Amino acid sequence: MRTLVMNLTRFGDLLQTQPVIAGLRDRGHAPALICLENFAAATMFLPGTDDVFALPGAGLLADLDRGWPTALQRLLAWKDEVQGSQQAPPLVNLTPMQGARLLARILTSGPVSGFGLDEQGYGFYGNSWAAFLQTSTMNRGCSPFNLVDLMLRSADLPVVGQDLQLTRPESETLERIRNLLFTKIPANTPISVRGFAALQLGASEPRRQWPEEYFAHLGDLLWDRCGLCPVLLGTPSEHSLAQGYASQATAPFINMVGRTSLPELAAVLCHTDLLVTNDTGTMHLAAGLGRPVAAIFLATAQPWDTGPYQEGSLCLEPNLDCHPCAFGIACEHDEACRRAISPRQVFNLIHAHLLPLCPSSPMTANGESVSDLRSVRAWKTRRDTHGFLDLEALSDQDTDLRTQWIRIQRHTYRQFLDQSPAIHLPDFSLNFPEPARTRIMASLDQSIALLRILESQAQVLATAPLPKMQQKFLAYWERLQTHWQADPFFAVLGRLWLTESQELGRDISGILQLTRRYLALASAWRTAFPPSCSRHES
Repeated sequence: MRTLVMNLTRFGDLLQTQPVIAGLRDRGHAPALICLENFAAATMFLPGTDDVFALPGAGLLADLDRGWPTALQRLLAWKDEVQGSQQAPPLVNLTPMQGARLLARILTSGPVSGFGLDEQGYGFYGNSWAAFLQTSTMNRGCSPFNLVDLMLRSADLPVVGQDLQLTRPESETLERIRNLLFTKIPANTPISVRGFAALQLGASEPRRQWPEEYFAHLGDLLWDRCGLCPVLLGTPSEHSLAQGYASQATAPFINMVGRTSLPELAAVLCHTDLLVTNDTGTMHLAAGLGRPVAAIFLATAQPWDTGPYQEGSLCLEPNLDCHPCAFGIACEHDEACRRAISPRQVFNLIHAHLLPLCPSSPMTANGESVSDLRSVRAWKTRRDTHGFLDLEALSDQDTDLRTQWIRIQRHTYRQFLDQSPAIHLPDFSLNFPEPARTRIMASLDQSIALLRILESQAQVLATAPLPKMQQKFLAYWERLQTHWQADPFFAVLGRLWLTESQELGRDISGILQLTRRYLALASAWRTAFPPSCSRHES
């Protein structure tokens, strides 16, 4: 069965559609991908796609300047191309933006998974996972699942525990780039070149970029101690970063910034021993090609939700209370996160976890081994027992309040979003600091009390929809919503409650069922926080 898959996002997010395409094909579907025209070239890396339809966004905008009938004519012609002879194909929309929802409505009258619009023009979510995908990304500190796993479950597909698997470049491109790299190694180098280390200097915005002078220092270490020649990667707009690198580096390097097509970029990655990168599309490309990745997450970026979808990758983030920061908020700390992780720390972690055959010993400072990771949260990607991508702590942050809260959210939200009949308690200990534990318990007690009131009121409304009872119900609904939204521990839950209850607002039986689901979740959380914080088994 031909199924449309729509992802109108950027390069890296588009690459992460691969598991959804593979999951649909495993179920007998013939996936046809809809993407933005300016990222259509990235689809060459996505195996299993029968057709690709590039939305001519720039062309439609240009046509609107000439007159809306011209733009409409172009859109309808493109729609006919997408539909072909199938007027109501099933569609999986992985883009929550209103424009994408509207486009899904235009393209098919068939079933829509993920994000859509109903007949009245109101947004709907195909399941609770889709609602969680949108709400959790609004709160950067509480995104416990990787984006790929969220997209899979939003599309009603299972998480199968396989890494991103992208298509390698053609053999001719691989051979040409290999020869090019070796010819660019500076002549008469005093060190025998053992291989190459790719360095992606840029990011989507400057505050998410590790300083180029730090990259230069790391490149020098990789050259001096491991014999790896740094290869600089980036877009043409990032030439200034390469210049900053060159002004600080003492070791030879190869500058490929702005000099590679997408197939050539992939070929460079295939010939490198590792990639060191910010949170970028290049990171996802390298992971999908099976290359070792060390990724640095700064500002709004965090590895729990946008980390490389590949086991064994190294993820680093600053160990600061303000990290990750929220979108659209000016930094009050002079972007301290960009300088929190040192090149020595990155080298030592790469040496220990990605380059075990490198003959060099770990870096030292003042005669002592640099093992102090207090300024960095270091993780290694792995799978949990359910196949979801997880993070293994390499530094001491596993007992941090933030890490423990993310882990209990992963455990309970997975069951809640799957609408399991019962939510089992975690089989790991919770050792929250006393002030936080007391605060969470009090918040949960208030939540449970409000949910029980709502449950009883919904039961009455189901049999006698009296206006006064409706007003009371709405007042308590708003009170619960305000309570959750004001609590940083439950802000995601508050947004999810708002989204799901609004969607079911015209169905009192649905509201009653929803209230009971949230009551079960809050009760499970409350049981996990007994006064002694003792160990519980599932």
